[in-house]
Amino acid sequence: MIALGTMAVSMLALTGWLFLNWRALQSHGLSFEQKTAMAVGWAVVIALLAFVLTRMGY
Repeated sequence: MIALGTMAVSMLALTGWLFLNWRALQSHGLSFEQKTAMAVGWAVVIALLAFVLTRMGY
């Protein structure tokens, strides 16, 4: 069982990571459509990777 403190630190680190990535994406000056296409592309890549890894037993 994960300790409450560990979960809190993980959530804080995840929030910081998401904020930094959001700021990095904003700095590229992409349009909303380009950002959406990039987000969909990454979602597909992550979903495919998750599917393959679950099939392999990881």
